[in-house]
Amino acid sequence: MPRRASRSRAFKKEGRCRCRAELRGSMTVLRVVSQSAEATADGAASANNSAAAAAGGTAHVYAGGSRAVNCRLDSSTLSSAGCAPVTQSPRAPEAQDDLLAALDATIARARRSELYRERLAGVRVRTLADVAAIPLTTRADLQQAGVNGTRAAPLAAICHYGESSGTSGASNSVWLTPGDLDRSAQAMRAAHPDVFAPGRVILNRFPFMAAPAHLMQLIAQSGGGVAVPAGNINWDVPFPRALELAQRTGACVLAALPLEPVVLGALARARGLDPARDLGFDALFLGGAPLPPALQARLARDWGARVIELYGSTETMLLGTSCTAGALHLETTLAHCEVIVPETGEPAPPGGEGRLVVTTLSLEGSPLVRFDTGDVVRQSRVPCRCGSLRPSLTVLGRADERLDLAGHRLYPYELIDAGAAAADALASAIFFIAVLPDRVLVRIEGLQAVADPVAAFRARLPGVVVEVEEVGPNELLDVEMLSRSPRVYKPIVLADWRRPGRKVLTVVEGMMEWPRPGWAESRRWLTRKLRTARRRRRLAREVRLAARAER
Repeated sequence: MPRRASRSRAFKKEGRCRCRAELRGSMTVLRVVSQSAEATADGAASANNSAAAAAGGTAHVYAGGSRAVNCRLDSSTLSSAGCAPVTQSPRAPEAQDDLLAALDATIARARRSELYRERLAGVRVRTLADVAAIPLTTRADLQQAGVNGTRAAPLAAICHYGESSGTSGASNSVWLTPGDLDRSAQAMRAAHPDVFAPGRVILNRFPFMAAPAHLMQLIAQSGGGVAVPAGNINWDVPFPRALELAQRTGACVLAALPLEPVVLGALARARGLDPARDLGFDALFLGGAPLPPALQARLARDWGARVIELYGSTETMLLGTSCTAGALHLETTLAHCEVIVPETGEPAPPGGEGRLVVTTLSLEGSPLVRFDTGDVVRQSRVPCRCGSLRPSLTVLGRADERLDLAGHRLYPYELIDAGAAAADALASAIFFIAVLPDRVLVRIEGLQAVADPVAAFRARLPGVVVEVEEVGPNELLDVEMLSRSPRVYKPIVLADWRRPGRKVLTVVEGMMEWPRPGWAESRRWLTRKLRTARRRRRLAREVRLAARAER
């Protein structure tokens, strides 16, 4: 296997600059109507919107269509959970009176759970100050409450149970009603009618242990497309099969974790395919991990597709998606969001950073009141170019994931943005970041030097010492290994050896078949493993020596 020279550079410089990715894709027609308007003509909608603006009121922004439509997800009767009706308007902030009523109804629902029965006893919401006076609900509270602690509806009304992945500690339990899932699904479809429409095929690669996968299925079932269920944490749909499904079905929407298009793109190129030319994706609907501008821009170019960011959590369900201008807007009718300074509990200043606190407005199964998500966010200072009045923000990462390096406070979002920019300078989306005591190491599977990767990193994180190491093909993302994923079968307990085919003797053999690599492929794999092991030993020794020096 040809080897590439390792390139290392270091820098330290003052200042900071950011760039926003300009994403490709068709722009949605935006229509604006006043909050109280039920307009059926463009002229009436325009007049109502002007009146609302003059009165200082809020306005709804809807996407798609030739005329303005107030598409409220309205329920006029009690839900199957026996909870008060939840009225949603997916595209704009609620008026304050509506918001206060929704908050008061949420507290009434939450009191039906063990978690909130005592702590919310007698609490009524008449002003936003009443909400701010309620103590925060922490992840530790949810864990202490146990499996049924947040459930506020009878089991007969529940259709879905979920658990958080446990990346920030022990997992939390969530119970959802059909309405809980349906409201998030309808809000996503309403926000992106050009993406989710009849006849559009959605390759659903979200893991089915998480809610987004089920939301994609619901969107399709309600007329928003044709879903291909292909969860990626599932042995019967490995990456090669997912790529084949995309080709066979002509899928135009990829719904997945942000790393999915990176892996599928590498696999496609290894098979002689150009993702933008030979596959039909025109929208990448991605969530579950940081998706900074540099990574979005690279994926948009590689796939010739629009990148849409999805934000939410297992506990809160949908919180927001990004618009055609690339800004992540909150779904204010699904959740009331506060950004607070953790040390004081006071609201963060406009445009400042803080912790995101969420009160769910549309969950019946496991409603949450002032839930501290642990996410550090930065609020936008200026109105969005898309015209939406909903607040927008940048999710920097979990507070407990913050990195302090040589006097710099860094979050995963910022590091991944800088790493993606460095990789982009080498015409690649494949990179890996290791934070060391004295520097940040960015390892990149470079394809072609189109710019200086160190300069690209420096443009986003000046003053941070970085080492850029260019490695050979398959060093970071082993496409050969991914192509050798096990083949999974329907379990059997009987095999007829008289027939041609596999000669199965055990239950496990009947369930899966591991491919047998050839000698040349095995040798390449072993060489890569040994090279990585040597690099790991050197870096581990550096870390140990640095720790001793600090003592």
